[in-house]
Amino acid sequence: MFLLVGRTRKLRSFSTAAAQPYLLVREREVTLKSSSERVVTLNLLDPCKLEMVKIPGKSLPTEVAKSLRIGSSKGWVALTDLQNSKLRLTNLFNPCASSPTTITLPPLDGSVARVSKVSLSASPNQRDCVVAAKLFAPLVSLCRPGDSEWTHIETPNNFFTSAVMHSMRDQKFYLHSPDTAPTDLIKTCSDFPPVSPYRRFPFSDIPKTTQDLYQSSIFRTQYLVESPSGDSFIVIWCMAGGKMEKETSRLMCDTKGFMVFKQDHGKKLCSYTQDIGDLCIFLGKNESFCVSATKYPGLNPNSVYFEGSETGFGFYELSSNTVHDLTHLAPFSAFYLWLAPLE
Repeated sequence: MFLLVGRTRKLRSFSTAAAQPYLLVREREVTLKSSSERVVTLNLLDPCKLEMVKIPGKSLPTEVAKSLRIGSSKGWVALTDLQNSKLRLTNLFNPCASSPTTITLPPLDGSVARVSKVSLSASPNQRDCVVAAKLFAPLVSLCRPGDSEWTHIETPNNFFTSAVMHSMRDQKFYLHSPDTAPTDLIKTCSDFPPVSPYRRFPFSDIPKTTQDLYQSSIFRTQYLVESPSGDSFIVIWCMAGGKMEKETSRLMCDTKGFMVFKQDHGKKLCSYTQDIGDLCIFLGKNESFCVSATKYPGLNPNSVYFEGSETGFGFYELSSNTVHDLTHLAPFSAFYLWLAPLE
C-alpha cells in the first residue's frame, strides 16, 4: 500500500512495489531489535516519478546491516562482510521483492583481493545462476549459490581493474577494458559460462564537439552495457575537475556529458550515436543495465541515468546533450546504488 506524502511515498514494509528500477540511497537505523536484527527505514528514489520512497520498519539481519555494499546485479545487492570476507547477495533492499532473501556465498581467501564488481548470470533464486566476482587483481572468481568454494580464473594484467558483465545474448561473462583486446586470452572452466575480454571495434563517426568534450574532460570512465534486444553499447562518462562541497565536506565532480557508441558487427565499427530510441542506460557502482522507457513510464527515453558519491545522481539527455542533476531530491549518501528491475 502506498501513501503519497508530498514528494515522498511511504511503502509499508510488508508491501511489494511494482518491478522497476530504483536508486538505493541509504537506510536510517531506528532500533536494535535484537543482537541479530536491526530495524531501519530504507530510502530509495523512484526515477519514474522522481520522488523518494521510504520503507519504515524494515528488518535487516545484523550481518546484512553491517556489511559493505559493493554493487548490484539483476536487482540484488552484493555485500562483503568485513570480518570474515564472506560475500552475500540480498534482495532485502529492493521494494519489488516478494520473497525477501539473503544468500551467503563462500568466503574469499583474504590473500586474494577485495571485490570490485559483481555480475549474476540470472536471479540467485534460479538454479542456473552463476556469480562472477571481479577482484582488484588479475582474477575473476566464479561460484553458484550453494557451492562450498570459488573457482578462480586468471585474467591478463590489463584487466586488473576492469568491470565484469554477463551477456544474455552470448551467454558468457565479458571483461571490459578501455583498450581493445583479443577475445581468446582467458582459460576458463567448463563447469561455468565462458569468461572473455570484450572485443570493442574502433570508434567512428565522432563529431567535433564530442571530441572536444572528451579532450576537455579530466576524468573519463568507460562502461559496457547490453540492451534487452542484445545490442551492445560502450558509454564514456566525461567529468570535470572536483570541487569541495561545504555542506558535506566531500569532493564533487561535475558531469559534463556522456558519449554513447553502438557496436556494429556488420561494419566492425563502434559508431557514435545520440539516438538509442526509447532505451535508458543505468551506470554507477551497479552492473550496468538498460531498460525500455516504454515498459517503465516516466523514465526519460534516450537517456543515461548515472550515480556516484562524487557526482551525485541524475540523467543525461542524449539528443540535447543536457545534464539533469537530481541529487537535491534525496538525502546525502556516500553510496548510491541503482537496482535493476527484479526478474
